[in-house]
Amino acid sequence: MVIMVENKFVPKYSTSLVKQVTDFLTNEVIGSELKGGERLVESELQRKFGISRGPIREAFRILEKNGLLVTVPRKGTFVRTITGDYIQEIFPIRANLESLAARLAISHMGPEYIKRMKLMLTGMIESAQKRNLKSYVKQHFEFHQIFIDASKNNTLIELLENLRRQSIWFLFSSFYDQEHYEYSIDEHSEILECFIKKDANRVEALVRDHIMTSYNKFLPFWQAKNKKSFKVIQK
Repeated sequence: MVIMVENKFVPKYSTSLVKQVTDFLTNEVIGSELKGGERLVESELQRKFGISRGPIREAFRILEKNGLLVTVPRKGTFVRTITGDYIQEIFPIRANLESLAARLAISHMGPEYIKRMKLMLTGMIESAQKRNLKSYVKQHFEFHQIFIDASKNNTLIELLENLRRQSIWFLFSSFYDQEHYEYSIDEHSEILECFIKKDANRVEALVRDHIMTSYNKFLPFWQAKNKKSFKVIQK
């Protein structure tokens, strides 16, 4: 999943239309171009994209499966509204599954994986210095994806794809301020060091704590924006 800067749909015939529409709408939702509760109308998107309804309907189906859209019988398809309960469900599951992926990755973590993670960490540092959120999120997402892929567990990889996509959506939808760059980069540096040392126990704990720390730091921002409260989950 890529956080796109442009929001113009331009068909590319080397890639299926379903994937293109799915990726475009995913980025529109995550980037808050499409707001929670907003209705998506097939005929309007058909005119906007200049394509048939088939790829649009299939993209709706995929995005609903991915937790970004909901279909209400006799009313239509809408962007899912983020709730405190939904956030509270997602983060702990992701924390435990992603930490498991980190543990499993240790035995497959060769020099090429380490090289790519170092490259992503450098990109995160540069993006933080420029206060470029979208670039930072892209590098951060890929840093985690590298060790998730290295777990070699396809079921785990598939489950985490949706959970991680939704976590990023939560942050963007609330205009989560970027005052935690330095803290996050320090955590990722330590995670990388654990992979280099092949310390499975430590990296599993670090990844779980990192995600739950993000969750608990995110709470005040979501609460302030939505005038609601829900509990901090202890690590």
